[in-house]
Amino acid sequence: MRRVATVVLSVVCVTLLGVATNVATGALPARWTPHLWLAWPALVVVVAALTVVEVRRARESAPVTGVTATHARRVLLDRVRRYWITSVLERSLHREARIQLGITASADDRRYPWTLRATHRGGFTGVLDGGASVAGLFERLDRAVVILGAPGSGKTTTLLELARELVDAAGRDPDAPIPVVLNLSSWATRRPPLEQWLAAELTERYGIPSRQAGAWIESGAILPLLDGLDEVAATRRDECAAAIAAFHARQPLTPIAVCCREWEYRQLRAGLPVYGTVTIQPLTRPQIERYLNRSGPALAGLRAALTADEGLWEFTGSPLLLTIMGLAYADGPGPAAGPDGRRTRLFTRYVETMLRHRPHPAYRPEQAIRYLSVLGHELRRRQQTIFVLDLVAPDWSPRWVTPSADLLSRALASVAVGGLVALLGAGLLGWPGLAVGATAGALTALGLALAEYEDLVLIASRERRPEDRRPLRVDWVTDTARELRDVAGNAGIGWATVAAALVVGLAFGLTDELHGWPGMLADLAYWLGFLLATLLALAVTGATLFDLYLVGPPGGAPRREIPSPALRQRLRSAAMGAPPLGLVTGALAALLVGSARTGADGLRYGAVVGAFAASYLLVAVALGPVIEQWLVRRRLARDGVLPRPLRPFLDYAVQCLFLRDVGDGYIFVHRELLEFFADRLTRPSTQVVPHP
Repeated sequence: MRRVATVVLSVVCVTLLGVATNVATGALPARWTPHLWLAWPALVVVVAALTVVEVRRARESAPVTGVTATHARRVLLDRVRRYWITSVLERSLHREARIQLGITASADDRRYPWTLRATHRGGFTGVLDGGASVAGLFERLDRAVVILGAPGSGKTTTLLELARELVDAAGRDPDAPIPVVLNLSSWATRRPPLEQWLAAELTERYGIPSRQAGAWIESGAILPLLDGLDEVAATRRDECAAAIAAFHARQPLTPIAVCCREWEYRQLRAGLPVYGTVTIQPLTRPQIERYLNRSGPALAGLRAALTADEGLWEFTGSPLLLTIMGLAYADGPGPAAGPDGRRTRLFTRYVETMLRHRPHPAYRPEQAIRYLSVLGHELRRRQQTIFVLDLVAPDWSPRWVTPSADLLSRALASVAVGGLVALLGAGLLGWPGLAVGATAGALTALGLALAEYEDLVLIASRERRPEDRRPLRVDWVTDTARELRDVAGNAGIGWATVAAALVVGLAFGLTDELHGWPGMLADLAYWLGFLLATLLALAVTGATLFDLYLVGPPGGAPRREIPSPALRQRLRSAAMGAPPLGLVTGALAALLVGSARTGADGLRYGAVVGAFAASYLLVAVALGPVIEQWLVRRRLARDGVLPRPLRPFLDYAVQCLFLRDVGDGYIFVHRELLEFFADRLTRPSTQVVPHP
C-alpha cells in the first residue's frame, strides 16, 4: 500500500512539474506577465518534493541481496573479528599477562587452564579441557547453549573462542550464519523484542544498514552470541530471559549462545530453552600448582606471595584473579594485612603495579585512578558495560548543580541564529531585516527552552519519549502534521510565534510606502510568511528529533571526540534536512509577499525567512548539543573529573590492561575491575544530582 501511494504521489509531482515548467517558460496573456515569477518558487517546491519522493522510493526498493548483501556480510565478519577477536580475545588479560611476565608456552601448554563441563538436555554429558574445540562442543549441543560460570571464570573468553571459530567457518562457507557478539546490558534501556534490539545493535555497533540487518535476522542469517545476561539490571533480568526465549521460540533453527554468571542464572524464574549448558569449572589446586611450576621464574613473586599469605589461595580458583595476582605480585609479596579485604588489596596492588610499570607523563597515577573511578561509577550507575563518548554528561561532575552548560549552549545558539538572520536581513531588506533577526533569535531561544531540546543527558539516556506514543517508522507527512498540531496547541510557543510574526509585519509596515488596502495586504503577507515558516521549522525539527531517537547513532564512526558519534549523526541529518526546509519555507514566504508586493521583494524576504527556518533546524537538532558537549568537556576537565581530550587517556588505560577497545567504545577487562574502580569513587549524597 505504501509503495502504491508513493507511485501515485510521484506521478502527481511529475505532472505538476510539467505544468510549472510550461507556466514559467510559455506564452501567457499580458495581464499574467507581472506574476510569472511566482512559477519559479512553485517550481522549486515541486522539484524538492519530487526529489524526496524518489529518494524514499529508491530506498524502499533497494535490494538486500546480491552484491550488496555479500559486501555487507564481508564487512560484518571483518568488524566482528577486529572488534572482539583481535582487540579483546587476542589481547585478553591472560595473554597480555604472559607477555608482560615473559612466560613462554611449553609443548604441553593448554590454551587456557580451565575445564568445561557440558550437559545436553538429551542426556549427553562430558568434560573438556582447554585444548578442546569450543565450536565442536557447540555443534554437539545442537548450536543453542548457555555458558555459565563464577565471576572471572572465563565465560566471555570461552564465548569469544567460539566466535573466532565460527567467524573462520563463516568466512569459508557463504551459507553459514554470521556470528555477532553483543552485550545484553543495553537491552534493558528500552526492552524491545529481541529482533528489534538485534537489528538496532547491528546498526549502532557494527554500522550495518537497518534494512539489511532486519532481513538477516528475519532469515536466520545472524548467529547471536549474547554476553552479560547477569549484567542486565536484576529487576529486568527475568524479562530479558523471557525476550530471548520468545525469540528462540519464533526462530528455533537460529543458533544462539548466551553467557551468564551461574548464581544469577539459577535465580531466574525460568531458564532459557536451549539444548545444552556449558559450565566452566573452578581451577583446582593441582591445576594451579602445575600452572605455577610451568611458568618458572616469571611467577616467582606470586609463589612467594602465596607462601607468605595462605589466604590468597581462595582467589586462585578464578582464572581472572589468578592472572591479576601474577601481575600484581610480579615484584614480590605485598602486605598480608590492611584495612581493606584481601580482594580489594589485590586489585589495588594490581592497579599500582601496572601504573608503575607503564607510566605516562601526562597522567599521574592518582589522576588515572580518579578518571577510571569516575568511568566505572558512571557505567555502573547507567547499568552499562560499553563506554561510548555520548555517555559523557554534565552530571558526571560532583559540582554540577544546575544545567549551566545546557542553558549557555541554548543562549549561544540563539544569539548565533539571530545574528546570522539579522546580517542577512540588513543586507537584503534594510533595517526591518534587523527586526527579523532579533525576532528570530528570540523565537529560537523560546523554542529551545520550551520545545524538546535534546541536551546531552537526554541523548545519553535514550529515554526521551515512550516508544508506544508513536509508530516505529516515521512517516514524515503525518508525523510533521502531529508536530505542527502540538506546536500550535502549545500556548507558550503558539502565542509567542503569533506575536513575533506581528512584530515582523509591523516593522515592514512602518517602512512601507503603500497605504490603505494594498499596505494592509502587504503587512499581512509579511506576517503570515514569517508565521508559517516558524511553525514549519518547529514541526519539522520535532519530527527530525523523533526520527533520530528511533534510528540511533550508526556504528563505525570516525574516532573523534567532538562531535561524538550520536551528534555526528545529528549533524548529517540536520545538514540534509535544513536546505529543503529553507527552500519550502522561503518559497511560501516569497509567494505571499510577492503577490502583495513585487517579485524581487518576495525573493529577498523568502531568502531571509528560509535562512531562519534552516538555521533553527540546524541549531535545535545538532549545533546546540555540540556546543553543550564542548562546554561540558571543558567543565569536567577543569573539575578534574575527566581529561580533555579523553581518547588518549582511554588508549593509555588499554595499554595498562584496565580497558579494552571494542569498535567505537571501551569496556573494562572484567566486570570485577569495573566494580573495584566504581567503589573507589565516594561522593557526598548532597552533591549527586539524580539522573533524569
